[in-house]
Amino acid sequence: MNLDKYLVIAGFPGVHKLVASRSNGLLIEDKHEGRTRFVAARQGQITPLASIAVYTETEEGTIALADVFQKMLDQFEQTPPPAASASSAEFRQYFTAILPEHDQDRVHINDIKKCVKWFLFMRDKNIFAEAQKEAENAEIVEKPTETGTEA
Repeated sequence: MNLDKYLVIAGFPGVHKLVASRSNGLLIEDKHEGRTRFVAARQGQITPLASIAVYTETEEGTIALADVFQKMLDQFEQTPPPAASASSAEFRQYFTAILPEHDQDRVHINDIKKCVKWFLFMRDKNIFAEAQKEAENAEIVEKPTETGTEA
């Protein structure tokens, strides 16, 4: 799953898709409002989802958010995410079921809630299917084509 074009922006709810960048800001597709808008670079903190990782107790030390989302998707039927009104203990229990190797000291409940909120938003807006389709299209473009001449 390729999340390079997907952003979270402080002050704007949900996850947004990068359409174009300018010297003074970004043109984004606002998935929450269903429209394209300009966001000034000075207006808020802009974070690409591809740059976010979750601390783990593994040798690598972190796991990419895209991989966490994939685990959440794979286990969605057996282990659905808790409701937004759930207790902190329920969020921790859910995240431990999805990612047992996460570092419980450095991954705070607010981080887990944010991760679940983004996941549910992206699932509801079919962003995962869109990201998967873009990744498949990128693979097709990158594959070298064989050209040859017959003698």
